[in-house]
Amino acid sequence: MNEMEALVASEEIRKLKGLYFRAMDTKLWDLLDSVFTQDVICDYRGALDTSEEPAGEDGDKDLISGLAAVKDYIRAGLTPLVSVHQGYMPEITVDSPETASGIWAMTDHLLLPDSPTREIVGYGHYHETYRKIAGNWRIATLRLTRLRVDFVSR
Repeated sequence: MNEMEALVASEEIRKLKGLYFRAMDTKLWDLLDSVFTQDVICDYRGALDTSEEPAGEDGDKDLISGLAAVKDYIRAGLTPLVSVHQGYMPEITVDSPETASGIWAMTDHLLLPDSPTREIVGYGHYHETYRKIAGNWRIATLRLTRLRVDFVSR
């Protein structure tokens, strides 16, 4: 793979991540079909936790496999909320014409209606791997880690 091909792949992956954020925040769930592989594995066990400790048995509900299950999980979690997700400073490594990995710094704001906690603001990183399938990059694995989570009460 030459430098130009790696740069094009990196740009396509950046656009893919933008589509992920837009799909979640605008609640256009079918766009997620263009984001993930069919066999995607998403690890959201660190979504509200800044510790590096394993999540335990109950936390395993936030480890999801397969496109349909990931879409259902995201839809269930975000439908009642107003969300704003932002990703930036990507560190993308293109390993081959069909595989890549990346780490994205991120911030998200979740507005919770009818909750004593009015807003959650999180800071952390997405750790991802990508596969190119039928000419399009897709997220194959995703793990969210947190540096900080702020809970804003009413």
